[in-house]
Amino acid sequence: MATTLDDLLDALVVPPAFSRYDRITDTTTLSDTQAWKSRVLPTLSQLDVSSSSLSTAEQAKLVRVLAPLTASAPWTSLRSRTLAATLLATISPTPALVTYTLSNVVKPLFAATPHPRLHLTTARALSRPADAQDTYHHQPWKDHPGLEEILRWCILNTQSPTYEQIWPLILPPTMTFLDDYEVPYKVLGVHLVSDMLTRVPPELLLRTGVDALLFTSLTNALNHLRDPSTPELIYAAVPTTLQLIDITTPSLFPNASAFPLSTDDTGGASSKDLSLALSPSLHRSLATRFNRLSTLLSSSILGTVVLYTPTVVPSEPAPIVDPFSDQEHMASESESEPFPTQPVQGARPSISVPHPTLVAAAHVLPPVISALGVGATRFLKGVVPVVVGWLALPISTPVSAPPTIDPSEKGGEPNQSQESVDGPFALHLAALHVVHVLIDTCPLRIARWATTITDGLARCWVNCVDAVTTKTAPPQLGVLQGRLKGVASELANACPHVVRNEFTKLLEFDRMLFDGLVGSICTTSGDDATPGSAVVTNNSSTATSQTV
Repeated sequence: MATTLDDLLDALVVPPAFSRYDRITDTTTLSDTQAWKSRVLPTLSQLDVSSSSLSTAEQAKLVRVLAPLTASAPWTSLRSRTLAATLLATISPTPALVTYTLSNVVKPLFAATPHPRLHLTTARALSRPADAQDTYHHQPWKDHPGLEEILRWCILNTQSPTYEQIWPLILPPTMTFLDDYEVPYKVLGVHLVSDMLTRVPPELLLRTGVDALLFTSLTNALNHLRDPSTPELIYAAVPTTLQLIDITTPSLFPNASAFPLSTDDTGGASSKDLSLALSPSLHRSLATRFNRLSTLLSSSILGTVVLYTPTVVPSEPAPIVDPFSDQEHMASESESEPFPTQPVQGARPSISVPHPTLVAAAHVLPPVISALGVGATRFLKGVVPVVVGWLALPISTPVSAPPTIDPSEKGGEPNQSQESVDGPFALHLAALHVVHVLIDTCPLRIARWATTITDGLARCWVNCVDAVTTKTAPPQLGVLQGRLKGVASELANACPHVVRNEFTKLLEFDRMLFDGLVGSICTTSGDDATPGSAVVTNNSSTATSQTV
């Protein structure tokens, strides 16, 4: 039985060639990998793991072989993943098995390249990097495709009370994935950190100083902007960073209802009194939370991703005819004047497809702003002009835009505010969602930006009208127009003076053009207003301006 089991398991070990599958050019290697993949499902069907007499070492070998086969990767199919997951679920994840797997399967692969920022014995964060060899010089763990699934199985099957014992075994390989120089491995590391944060006690992160190390590594991951996997990295890294901030620092102000704030003489507590009532440790925790959220928004997203990413995908340069590539011309070196270079006729014209990295950054902005709350008012000067610039971008046609992908087809829930992730106006929809969150989060400070936001809404509306008049109007254009009208209505509710000033001026400029955007808002506002209420509205507007 043991020999048969070992033979089956050896046949199911993922070949190392799959770790570089996207770069394989040798046809023999490709055929070998496909032949192995075709044998996986029949071999799994012969595997019997129901015996209760398996030793810990044999169970660890089962985990070592079955866990990589549950990954959505080139070496698996839907049926093989389902069967492998079913077999893996029959193994009882005892603490002894998890510890044995980490010690004897995972740890030896990372022993040659220890993480320079972690203590080798305690896995505490070091104040400065250890004086070690280049951690990227030799990486034997990359020759084991699916290794992250073994580590994930150990992470998810470890309860909070036992994390203290396996901390030096589980953290170093996770950090090695996260801090790797290749973006695909960084993405795997971010997902491993996210899984770990659902199990690890926050006290352990704070006591070992790993919370600060994880925050630094997650924000540094957003510096890698020239890789095809960068959008995926952004979609994963920002939510994981928010998850880290939420579990290591309080997300809500404690007992806010017990301290009614007041700025007059009604007897309520002032903000200074409330600050003095906080304990020093809680005060430091709140300050750390705000500083990390501010760093994530200002330095990582706005100061790195948005600043250094082009707004649209650069068009492919037209091929250049090199006259010296012809042997006949290469012989004529005596001519002093070079031949003029002319682009090949029929080259692809320039297009204006939103850059996927920028779309990803726009999609992760709203949760960061919501986490900051009223503190986001500090960054309105940096966020609003950027978002308005996105709204003013021209709308590309379906020919030059990638196909629309429904989020529900990706396994996620459909989002009303983000109808399309990769559509021709994905950046416009994401920008409108950012404006919606800004209005909802900073209603008292958004008034001074009402004119700028109205300008962006109007420019986007004009682009929509221009696109409708063309024969190749993008699909779902009505979704974008509906969101524009919705955000305009939200802006009018938050800043009533915008109806009398900016919206009215738009109608005076071209009623036929902007009636669909703000016509109903101005009509409703005019019908509801009475002579008495108009005075109140003006006073309210003045008060709002004075507050701002």
